[in-house]
Amino acid sequence: MSEEEKLAREAVQKIRAWLEKEAEGRGGELISRLAVKFCGGCNPVLEREYLAQKIREELPAPQWISWEEGADLVLIINGCPTACAERAEIQKNSRAFLVIHPGGVSRIEKT
Repeated sequence: MSEEEKLAREAVQKIRAWLEKEAEGRGGELISRLAVKFCGGCNPVLEREYLAQKIREELPAPQWISWEEGADLVLIINGCPTACAERAEIQKNSRAFLVIHPGGVSRIEKT
């Protein structure tokens, strides 16, 4: 299994758990607006598009929107340890965010 597949699996587990918890707090209503923000790709050690594709395949039919539209959850995918996509303006433009980078997946944090 590739590193991208491992990271996607870990991210999907965290996202599903978060979605279930959020749905409970909303009386069973599922949150369905998710977005992906990629780093600039200047020195990637991960195949960012492949990682995002694997996550999209495993999640139950959410609405995928642009991160600028104010998603319920934005997935910030960094291709290298520099993590240039982890900027405050990206994080604050959503209800919560999850950071993915080589070697790990953060916990989901609310903004």
